[in-house]
Amino acid sequence: NQVQCEIDWWIFCGRIAGGMNRNQQGDIFQRLAPTLLPKQKRKQRLNQALFREMWRTAASLELLPQQTKAQLGDALLGMVKQGEMLEAGLWSLSRLGARKLFSGPINLVLSPAIVSRWVEALLKLTHSPSLLEAVVHISQLTGDTARDLPPGTLELVRRACQASPRAADLLHQLAGEEQDLASSSRVFGEELPAGLVLATVAAE
Repeated sequence: NQVQCEIDWWIFCGRIAGGMNRNQQGDIFQRLAPTLLPKQKRKQRLNQALFREMWRTAASLELLPQQTKAQLGDALLGMVKQGEMLEAGLWSLSRLGARKLFSGPINLVLSPAIVSRWVEALLKLTHSPSLLEAVVHISQLTGDTARDLPPGTLELVRRACQASPRAADLLHQLAGEEQDLASSSRVFGEELPAGLVLATVAAE
């Protein structure tokens, strides 16, 4: 049906976003903006699966201006705090706030000041596995003081990780040491098909 076709279209756009240039990503965002960042704050009647995939696609547009990413993240954070779209919302936040972009340049990484606010707000919620995964992905250390989150925020993240049954794995990811297939496939929010490996491409 038409809704399923739209869902498939946005999944497709999200998967190929890394191969788009700035103008192409901007065009995609212009199609998404009226739905994701409406000027009038009213409840929209939209298929929830479609809504989730539209958000996932928007979060994959790494070449968007920092201000636009911040607007998207603030809107997502508001929904997550209200218990809406938890899984997709957390994944999308982790892409928008990532310290290491999949294909975008370093200068488009969001400011630590903005992202640390998101992280500290998330840590006030129930520490579900998906929430901790998202927080760790956002907070991952790079060794670059211009991108890494403030020490106080990182300490809050470490404490949350240490209280988790998956403490060792989470702390390993937080330290920026995870470079395996699981780390790469997380970019797409799903497991990659067997035999498919992501190539490393230097961002221009």
